[in-house]
Amino acid sequence: MKEIVLEKVCRSYRVPVKGSSFLEYLFRRKYKQIEAVRDISFEINAGETVGLVGPNGAGKSTTIKMLTGVLTTSSGNIRVLGRDPFSDRKENTRQIGVLFGQRSQLWWDLPPEDTFQVLKRVYKIPETVYQENLQKYAEILGTQDFLRQPVRQLSLGQRMRAEILAVLLHNPKILFLDEPTIGLDVAVKKQIRNLLRVINRETGATILLTSHDMRDIDSVCDRMIVIDHGKLAVDDAVENVKKKYGTKETVEIEVEGDLNSPEDFQLPFRAACEIEGNLIRCSYDRKELNAAAVIQAVMDRHKIMDVKVKEADIDDVVEEIYKEGAEI
Repeated sequence: MKEIVLEKVCRSYRVPVKGSSFLEYLFRRKYKQIEAVRDISFEINAGETVGLVGPNGAGKSTTIKMLTGVLTTSSGNIRVLGRDPFSDRKENTRQIGVLFGQRSQLWWDLPPEDTFQVLKRVYKIPETVYQENLQKYAEILGTQDFLRQPVRQLSLGQRMRAEILAVLLHNPKILFLDEPTIGLDVAVKKQIRNLLRVINRETGATILLTSHDMRDIDSVCDRMIVIDHGKLAVDDAVENVKKKYGTKETVEIEVEGDLNSPEDFQLPFRAACEIEGNLIRCSYDRKELNAAAVIQAVMDRHKIMDVKVKEADIDDVVEEIYKEGAEI
């Protein structure tokens, strides 16, 4: 079942242009159109985990806001669970969970549990379901010890875990998560990634996640949609994207004895090499070269002590997509 459908969606903003004088800016103001999203189309099936990736200003958050009914489209059609998310906001909200990493739905001076009680009534969550979800997710997220503390006393990591718990209480069919791990330490990020995998596996919830931390996408998502300058650049399985664009590879080779200068080491083919003492670090494109050839070339000249091969990670992949200017 297709739970999310976008067809040729555009969203533009009308912004004022600074005039030659202050009076002109006030009384004869001119405007220009900024296209945040341009002709985007994609579909997401029930139970999919999808990462929405792009640089700042690419249109990710605007897309999420249109999908959640915060914004309407300038043109094109959006359907979430068969409804228009803007005109059917009330019914749509009951079926989705939304988290904007830099905005809070928790009341600042109240403990998270007090906000949870309000959400229980807003979403009309049965008491048994509420208690079951509260206990289950509080244990997974490790929030039991601070749910009765005022939000203003919580650390950023504690607050974000409480925010995620609040989003999950009503068993949403779709989770829209915009930068849910922003500013968090490594341990908390890992907890959140684990939780999202558990939710998807146990409840079948569809997850649409945006993040600048590509490890979030790599850990949680099976599919990746890349938006660049408001346009859809790539839409494919994460593994396929890594295979297609992740062709950069690095070999680190430790040899016996220090290499005093670049002249002490030369390769018979093109590769970007660095030398640090007795460590040789070579980067190359796997389309043109492979690790075995590099290792053999070094072995012909030096005695090898240790070898490490590092494939491109998801950050390298996305950087390569932007560099190549991938087009649909």
